[in-house]
Amino acid sequence: MNRDLRVVIDPSSRILYSSYYINGLYSMFHKKNVSFSSKYFKSLENGKDKRSYDHYMAFVIIHPDNSIVKIVIDFRDKPSVKDCAYDWADKYAKVNFNTHLTEEKYHKKMVSIPPGFGINIWNFWGTAFYCLSNLVKCRFSISVGLKTYLADYRAQYRRPVLGDYLFKHTAGSIRQSKPYVFLVGTLWKHKNCIEGTNLFRKTFIELCQSLDCDFEGGFYAQPNHPQYTQFQSLIFSNRYSVKEYVLKTKLSAVVFNTPAVHNCHGWKLGEFLAMGKAIISTPLSNQLPEDLVHGKNIHIVTNIEELKSAINLILTNDQYRKSLENGAYQYYMSYANPQSVIQNILDY
Repeated sequence: MNRDLRVVIDPSSRILYSSYYINGLYSMFHKKNVSFSSKYFKSLENGKDKRSYDHYMAFVIIHPDNSIVKIVIDFRDKPSVKDCAYDWADKYAKVNFNTHLTEEKYHKKMVSIPPGFGINIWNFWGTAFYCLSNLVKCRFSISVGLKTYLADYRAQYRRPVLGDYLFKHTAGSIRQSKPYVFLVGTLWKHKNCIEGTNLFRKTFIELCQSLDCDFEGGFYAQPNHPQYTQFQSLIFSNRYSVKEYVLKTKLSAVVFNTPAVHNCHGWKLGEFLAMGKAIISTPLSNQLPEDLVHGKNIHIVTNIEELKSAINLILTNDQYRKSLENGAYQYYMSYANPQSVIQNILDY
């Protein structure tokens, strides 16, 4: 039935952040039935609003009788909602929906979705084609500079394909003489990150370094960061490529998640679920379509002692680690993969 429908995407959408959901649309409706056009999105006026570029993507589903369903996917870090997009949409899907912080007037159309992440969906020539054709379809009226627009398509092309992230049933590095643990992250400047995210990650790294494991990683930061001196021993200047990051994370015996900028569900959580990792996490701030369950598909900690115990448990208990890995991947397949996200939105 889905193959009888057509999908039209707003060409002004930020492609790197939209790529995950475009992949889902391709899977559900077949690529030949998915296209870009400005026809249905004129009232959104995205070309005049820079904030919309980082806030959401919009698309319509066209039925054989030419009736349409208007959908917005909001990937912004904050729990706030874009008024013009909400008014336009029939369904408003949001990664960082918070029942307490997202105003109640927006709850009626709201669909909670799990975090995605940027992936490669087009080869070089496909990327070049869509980059130029979407620019023309926007009539060169884009809310960001041309350099930013082009860089976003380039970033999509340089991302791994979705299959490179997915969980593989391998022996894993934990069976080596010392378990391998990998974590890299940005040293964020946002208030909640300075007071929470950065410190939680620092503690995780220091605990791993004190335990009998082989730790690799640290933070990306500039010297003008207010916590630079405090974190200096854990800061490095040479960035890992995305492919190196994915490979090393997949080899890591345990991974650590904590709400990031504005207490959002970061890309890391989506990536960890796709990779089927044993995830240790501080409590999540925003909603998910189905809760992650402590001991089943995630391990929640609230203090340093719990964090230390969790790392020890996962590094020494193969059965529990494998149970978390399988649980995380099962959650991904049920709720967080691109096609499941799109299906969940349509079923709402």
